[in-house]
Amino acid sequence: MYIYSIKLPIIKKNDPFLQILIDHIKKSKESLKEGDIVVLSEKVVATSQGRVVNLSDVKKVSKKAKEMALECDMDERFVELILQESSMILGGLPKGHVILSKVDDFLIANSGIDQSNAGPNNVVLLPKNPKEEAKKFWKVLKKEFNLKNLGLIIADSRVQPLRKGTVGISVANAGFEPIEDMRGMPDIFGRPLRITLRAIADDLTSAAQFLLNEGNQQTPVVIIRGAVGVHFTENPKLTTEMPAEECLFMNIFSKYLSQDKNKP
Repeated sequence: MYIYSIKLPIIKKNDPFLQILIDHIKKSKESLKEGDIVVLSEKVVATSQGRVVNLSDVKKVSKKAKEMALECDMDERFVELILQESSMILGGLPKGHVILSKVDDFLIANSGIDQSNAGPNNVVLLPKNPKEEAKKFWKVLKKEFNLKNLGLIIADSRVQPLRKGTVGISVANAGFEPIEDMRGMPDIFGRPLRITLRAIADDLTSAAQFLLNEGNQQTPVVIIRGAVGVHFTENPKLTTEMPAEECLFMNIFSKYLSQDKNKP
C-alpha cells in the first residue's frame, strides 16, 4: 500500500476547494488511478462550506454554556458553539479544556470544533451534511478522472477510552464498504468469529493521519493507493454508526454511572 499527501494553498472560507483540488491534481505528475482512496481533512471541507465562526460573533451564551465553561476552563463562547453543534453532551473534563459530545451518531471531543489553523479568534465547525458532501465529492472526482473504482473519506481525529493520543475516524465515506463483516468466518483453528467487524474506513483514515498533519504542512489531502481488501461499491451495505444500546462503552458506562448515582 502506497500513501502520499497533496500540498495545497491555504483554503479560505467559501473557497471552491474541490475545484482547487482537481486543478492541482491535473497539474501534478500524479493523477488519480483505479482503486485509489482520497482522504480529505474535514477542516478544509468545512472551511470551503463557510463553516468558520469568529468567536466575537457569538453574542448569546446560555447558562449551561457558562457553567460548563467555568467547570472545564474554556471560553464560554466556544462552549456555546459546542452545545449548539451537538445532539447530546455526555460531560466535560474538569479544567481539562474538553467536552465529550455526540454529533452525527458518533462521539467526539468538543463537537469536532477545531481552533487550530483557523485564524485569530476563529473556530471551524464540522462539515454540514458530511455524508452528502462525501458522495458529491466522490461523484465529481470519479467522473473527472474517468474512474470505475474510487473511494473517498472525510477524515477527522478522535481520542479513545483509556488511550493517549488521537486516531483517525471517518466522518463520512463514499465508494466502498466502510465495514467488513467477518462474523462466521473461521480463525486459523477453524473457530468461527462471533463479533469481529473490521473498521475499514477508520483504519484507512488512521493510516492517512500520518500525513494529514494538523501543523503548518498544508497537506489536507492524502491518497491511499493499493489498499488490499477494500470492496468498492456505489451502494455500501453497512455503515460505521452503531446504536448506543449496542455499544460496549456506552452500555457499560451508563450502567456504571447509574449504579454510582444510586449509592447512598
